Amino acid sequence: MMFQQQPGHPHPLLPNLLFDLSRQKQRQLLGAFWIVALSLIGYELFWARTGSSLSNIGAVLITVSALLPGYLWCSGQAQGMPIFPFFALTYIWTYGLPLVINHPKVITYSPESQLSAALTTSGFLLLGTWVWFQFVKSPSPLPPVYRALDEHKGDRFFLMMLATAVLFNLSANGGWLQLSGGLLGTIRNAVLGLTALASFVLAYRTGTQELTKQQSRLFIILLVSYMLTSASGLLLIGASSTFLISTIAFVIGRKKVPILPIVLMLICLSFLHYGKAEMRSKYWGGQGIPKLQPWDYPAWYSEWAGYSLEYFGRQEEELSKSEEKESFLVRSSVIQMLLLAQSKSPETVPYLYGKTYAILPQVVIPRVLNPSKIRTTEGTHILSVHYGLQTYEKTFTTSISWGLLAESYGNFGVLGCAGLAVVLGWAYGKVTRWSLNAPILSAQSLFSVIMMTFALQTEWTAGVYVAALYQTSTVLGGIVFVLMRSYSTMDLPMMAYRR
Repeated sequence: MMFQQQPGHPHPLLPNLLFDLSRQKQRQLLGAFWIVALSLIGYELFWARTGSSLSNIGAVLITVSALLPGYLWCSGQAQGMPIFPFFALTYIWTYGLPLVINHPKVITYSPESQLSAALTTSGFLLLGTWVWFQFVKSPSPLPPVYRALDEHKGDRFFLMMLATAVLFNLSANGGWLQLSGGLLGTIRNAVLGLTALASFVLAYRTGTQELTKQQSRLFIILLVSYMLTSASGLLLIGASSTFLISTIAFVIGRKKVPILPIVLMLICLSFLHYGKAEMRSKYWGGQGIPKLQPWDYPAWYSEWAGYSLEYFGRQEEELSKSEEKESFLVRSSVIQMLLLAQSKSPETVPYLYGKTYAILPQVVIPRVLNPSKIRTTEGTHILSVHYGLQTYEKTFTTSISWGLLAESYGNFGVLGCAGLAVVLGWAYGKVTRWSLNAPILSAQSLFSVIMMTFALQTEWTAGVYVAALYQTSTVLGGIVFVLMRSYSTMDLPMMAYRR
């Protein structure tokens, strides 16, 4: 059973029907879905030039499997927040498209190996989709009690949290915080979680036009400020993720896609991307990133923009091969790690048999209680050392991205991938079902927002995922018990039930 708020009877506890689309909106969404799907498959089959058709077939298999959860959601067959559909979509650019863009590392493997990796990935996605779909194919019962923030207090709280995140970035970048690395990292992860929550909720309420004009303007100013202060460390992933989660929330709230802001942001991120290598070479490799005070940001971004302009100003023949190949798809790809694991295990390099998972209890213990706590990225480093990519000493200066799927294969082979599919399908499905019919400011919905944010992190291994989830959930737990209050659904006025 679902219920719908009657016009003229606003109530802060009535569930926001985030995904209750009209038939017309549903048809529009499906139309856009098919345009994207057919364009991707057409490119992979007919336009991409590869050394073998097996690579094209592999890319199509991954893309179709990654799009299936999205189709189920767009068509109304799957309900709730689209956590698993967005998670699956990330496999298009991290596993599918790298097979057909002549990725410098992927092409070192045979077409047969590429097809084998594609079959493993596709099977993983299909099994995960089936498990997830069991939870979301029908409505959940209405819970008797909600624990939620009052919407007006919630708006002010999340605006304050976003402002705090901006201030934290300014403090960390300016060297104002005199904290140990472990404590600083813990605070940073908590801030990241709160920023994701604040960005999603405020963007959604901006889309539904429930914020005042002043609040909407303040939100946009704070969002842009956070992205600028976050990207100043020469890592664009934080700003990109925040923008993506905000866009998703706005689209859900407004039921339309903000084309112009998306295009402008993509242009800005792409432009900065081309000058990023020069900035990193100068500051990461030698001088070190200077302490940025608030008045230093214009000069910092001007220098960054200058390197980007220099890149575009060079003649094509002057660009080195490494620069030519530097693209979003190349940098975001992790299928080469699965290819590496499949090519070496178990014949040359034995499976790890859960070694990267055995450290999970250790990564959730606060460093305050355990000063010798291992790094949250320890699982990533275990994989890199085990497969001969790094020495353990090198892991203190450089980290190699693996992702959850390649990690699971490195531990248990195909059975590990199947187990990961079941675990993630169950977890994302369970959380989605738990948040069905829940208000946007309820504990259920806010936790599902956290899970959606984490679902978009393509490079994490289990240790990073679990540590970040634990820290962020702890912060959310504090919000639930201190700032939220319980409401009975019996108090909800004017509910019109429908099947």
